[in-house]
Amino acid sequence: MTKWNLNEYYVNEKDWHKDLETLKSYIPKLASFQGKLGNYNDFLEYYKLEEESTKLFYRLYGYAHLSSDLNLKDVEKASMQQQVMIAVSELSQKTAWSSPEVLALGEEKVLDFLSKDAFLKTYVFPIKNLFRQQKHVLSEDQEKILANFGPTSSIPSNLYQSVSIVDAKNEKIVLDNGDEVEVTSSNYRSLIANSKSAADRKKIFAAAFKRYKDNKSTFANIYNLVLQQKAANYKSRNYESALNAALFGNNIPESVFHNLKDTAYENTAAIKKYINLRKSYLKLDEYYTYDRFINLAHDDTKYDYELSRKLFFASIEGLDEEFVKMQHEALAPGFVDVYPSDGKRTGGYSSSLYGYHPYILLNHDYTLDAVFTLAHEAGHSAHSLFSNANQPMPIARYTIFVAEIASTFNEHLLLDYLLKNAKTKEQKIDLLQTAIDGIMATFFRQTLFATYEFEASELVRKGMPINADVLSKIMIDLYKHYYDLDITKEDGKQYVWAYIPHLFHTPFYVYQYATSYSASLKIYDNIKSGKKDAFENFKKMLKSGGSDFPVNQAKLAGADLTDKETFRAVIKRFNFLVDELEKTLTEK
Repeated sequence: MTKWNLNEYYVNEKDWHKDLETLKSYIPKLASFQGKLGNYNDFLEYYKLEEESTKLFYRLYGYAHLSSDLNLKDVEKASMQQQVMIAVSELSQKTAWSSPEVLALGEEKVLDFLSKDAFLKTYVFPIKNLFRQQKHVLSEDQEKILANFGPTSSIPSNLYQSVSIVDAKNEKIVLDNGDEVEVTSSNYRSLIANSKSAADRKKIFAAAFKRYKDNKSTFANIYNLVLQQKAANYKSRNYESALNAALFGNNIPESVFHNLKDTAYENTAAIKKYINLRKSYLKLDEYYTYDRFINLAHDDTKYDYELSRKLFFASIEGLDEEFVKMQHEALAPGFVDVYPSDGKRTGGYSSSLYGYHPYILLNHDYTLDAVFTLAHEAGHSAHSLFSNANQPMPIARYTIFVAEIASTFNEHLLLDYLLKNAKTKEQKIDLLQTAIDGIMATFFRQTLFATYEFEASELVRKGMPINADVLSKIMIDLYKHYYDLDITKEDGKQYVWAYIPHLFHTPFYVYQYATSYSASLKIYDNIKSGKKDAFENFKKMLKSGGSDFPVNQAKLAGADLTDKETFRAVIKRFNFLVDELEKTLTEK
């Protein structure tokens, strides 16, 4: 079964609409507790009702958002998602008083309340964290004002999706051989990878990026709205900067972000060596960023979904029994939507909501990369299964920061299995390229985008203008430094900032890929080297959900992210892989 079965959420939409009305009924009930939380019984009842409403929201939202992502052109499904978000926004507005009221009670009294009931004890960590953030919680009236802007927070994301997917038209081009092809966001990489013509690759790439070039001013204004919203938020809540606001909630030291950014920026020599190796081996007159999709080795293997699953499961065979069981459960039939379809959201993800099995969205294209994507998303889903089975709802949801540790750990397993079982020079080259490209994409490229976000947000902080030219200039300079490539030579590439959905949907998200990759590599090395209790410590992190701050969780699993050496370990591995590729390419 390669399609989602959403019956776990709802069998029919009549029940969905009925539950939406039930969710709305919680709004006056919860609002009625205003001014009463100082009474223990009312405090307990409020939190029980709030948890009930949250679980109902998960059910409503889970169905609406997954259904919509299967066909973004389905107006009815999009409307359902909007309806549930409107209801939750109203609920947020009507309960905006709750955090200030809890804070007004004082930490000692609130913690005393929590100690009296087993249900309330599960809120100790989030409540302590609330008091930690007290200086950023405003007065009741101020919180109400900010809550009124809640419905506008999703507008940039929705606008971006409309321009980049829903209202966008795919370009058709004629190749050198006379064939006409339609270029989409899902297929342009494979079209380039399979093309032997430099002229065709140029046309394919230009067609894929035409929507970003043609709408550059629109995308720039949307991104400016994202930046301005973030600026308004950090200023209103007394943070020092957008970065400070993004990191404070999870108690992540800003030094973690800057150490990552600086380590990548200072160690680009091997990137340039790799690009020159590729240019020489592929006999290219000039190298463009999209030439990275060309394989150095030509393996005709088509990795369909079943083969991909088989390879991943083989890579984890013999490991910790509980770990293996959860990975198999992550890919159970009905919980993975595998292949691209018209209107389906691009990319891949694992969606997890407490009380429900995680769902994986793929756009499987039969490539080796698709095998790694499957392993990656299985890691996310298995993480959720571990967390939800071991933590109560208030502390089950883990942060993005630790999420990518679980997913990239799976990639390390798969890569080593495939390298070990490579039978030919061509296979080894292909796998080394995959490994190197993985670090290029996950560590260097994501850090480049994180640096871009930081620099763009700094422009806003300094009151500088934001437009397409300004945003493109940041990218042009970063690509020159990282890759020694002039992206203005590629039609549309300087608007790559408009191509990255995370920048619009989840600002200051992408740096966590690189940080988590570094942590997972350290944890993986601990396990490979047989370090005592390394796998058990890793599982402790997977089971810990959101019960601690992510830097502490990574340290529990065996990776100290406050130490710059963690990031240098990735540089060392990358340099080794590039050197190994150089040797392999010259072997007879």
